[in-house]
Amino acid sequence: MRYEYRIGLRYLRARRRERFVSLIALISLGGVALGTFALTVALSVMSGFQQDLRQRLLAFTPQVTIERAEGGAFDAAELTRKIEAMPQVAAAAPFISAQVMAVSDAGSARPGYVSGAMLRGVIARDNPVLTDLQRTLDAGSLEGLEKRHTIEVSDGGQKRKVELPGAIVGRGLAGDLGLRLGDPVVLISPVSLGGATGPPRLRRFVVAGFFHSGMFEFDSSLVFVGLKDGRTLLADDPLLQSGLELRLKNLFDAPQLARRITALAGPEFRVSNWTEANAPLFSALQLEKFTYFLVLLLIVLVAAFNIIATLVMVVMERRKEIAILRTMGARAASVAMIFLFDGMALGLAGTAIGTGSGFITSWAIGRYHLIQLPADLFMVSAVPVRLYPSNFLLVALAAIALCICAAIYPALRARSLSPVEVIRYE
Repeated sequence: MRYEYRIGLRYLRARRRERFVSLIALISLGGVALGTFALTVALSVMSGFQQDLRQRLLAFTPQVTIERAEGGAFDAAELTRKIEAMPQVAAAAPFISAQVMAVSDAGSARPGYVSGAMLRGVIARDNPVLTDLQRTLDAGSLEGLEKRHTIEVSDGGQKRKVELPGAIVGRGLAGDLGLRLGDPVVLISPVSLGGATGPPRLRRFVVAGFFHSGMFEFDSSLVFVGLKDGRTLLADDPLLQSGLELRLKNLFDAPQLARRITALAGPEFRVSNWTEANAPLFSALQLEKFTYFLVLLLIVLVAAFNIIATLVMVVMERRKEIAILRTMGARAASVAMIFLFDGMALGLAGTAIGTGSGFITSWAIGRYHLIQLPADLFMVSAVPVRLYPSNFLLVALAAIALCICAAIYPALRARSLSPVEVIRYE
């Protein structure tokens, strides 16, 4: 070990007449530890909320969507083959989407209710894109969309048995319509109601399942039906959106891949990705995360000012020893290195304690769900945590850099001491 480091460690140890200086050093170390602890826990929780929200959104929002620019249906077989050949694409599946009116078909026993809804027609069995949707189902399954369900309905006061296709409805929409599992629901194309000729286009479905995403936007409006049944209902709807939805091997490749597909498909197709659909929300979360980082970093900054005060007092206490070192041949840079090392030692020790305890605390919060939340007010029942190594590394580097910067002024003060002047008056 170089002599500068040995002397620096000795200066941090307390002697009887320097207990106050060492107490300030311990307070500085505690401030660094507290600041890094708060930073790591806050960033882990914010990252957990960000990932949980992204997973919930992507359960219903395709990572990449391809539609005709003018709307309407199209034959996507050839385009699908070209897209599936791209190495970044994990799966592709067709879909249709349109605004509909959902009416609870309660019969004559109780009144029905009406609500606007967004219809999505999807492939039910082995859909390679909607893998996350299956995890949000709290009743039924996706396979129920392609089955025919035999139920008893009342038409004109007479009961009869019919076979109906299945539909999966959001919990919020089901509550608005008073729907239960196995109840019939009528979906109406609103465009057909404004037509001067012909009957309105409507079709009766049976509730085959419920999903609960925790996102009001989805739970209160989405209705999933089989792709074939959705096309039958919306065949003449000019507002019908038909296209392909893609799932990628790496969801963060979506912007770059969307540009490639735009060039491949041509101007008659519109290509969008999940980052565009939810850009304001994720930008707000990223800004909030950065704001938390800056605010909590002020705790480390306060500790850094304590380090400045501590090392300035050490320089004043050790003036004679510094002068003796200089007369014995120590260079001015070596004297400055002693106090830079002291600042770095306090920063390293405080950062190690803070980030270590922050990692353990964050892991415990996520593993054992230590902080519970009311599920009816929040999307989750417990605070989610995500441990990203980059967050801990960023906090550690920022804290150590602040502590080293805090040691620069005391180091320059020690470096500028004149041995002759100090010894003359001692």
